[in-house]
Amino acid sequence: MNRTGRDPTLCPSVRAKCALRLALALGLAVAASEATAVTCTASTPGVAFGSYGVYATWNVNANGTLTISCSFGAGDSGNTPIAYTISLSAGASTSFIQRQMKSGANALGYNLYTSNAYSVVWGDGTGSTSTVSGSMSVNPGHPTASNNHTVYGRIPALQDAAVATDYRDNVTVTVTY
Repeated sequence: MNRTGRDPTLCPSVRAKCALRLALALGLAVAASEATAVTCTASTPGVAFGSYGVYATWNVNANGTLTISCSFGAGDSGNTPIAYTISLSAGASTSFIQRQMKSGANALGYNLYTSNAYSVVWGDGTGSTSTVSGSMSVNPGHPTASNNHTVYGRIPALQDAAVATDYRDNVTVTVTY
């Protein structure tokens, strides 16, 4: 028997599929005196980790693309610079220290990071988390612009995860511009 109480000879490669869906929320923080009517949206297919082996001694890493697109307003003229900040919620977890994906009552720890160094947790800027910023410009000649941002995910190795077909979490993306 091993640390999970399972006989590894009967179940040598327990695996669970893991996915993370990033829900989208758009926060607007445009100054009231600004006359432009720029509209920005966020989109993402999410982060799919694939299979997780509870006996594997390595972390499972995955990434996804978060796209910010902004459009020029119909009555606007001239160049319109847009600065924005992206924050991510803790998901179903109450803490950014270790987010959790769930499958029923079962949980699997993971986190989301700002780079592939996996050292800065992407959150809302509180605690030891960080947000990600970007900028772009739109004008009548180029009425739409987009920027891609990579979301880096990691599931730490050797978690006592229950066999489940699908672990999931929903993380809210907030874009402030």
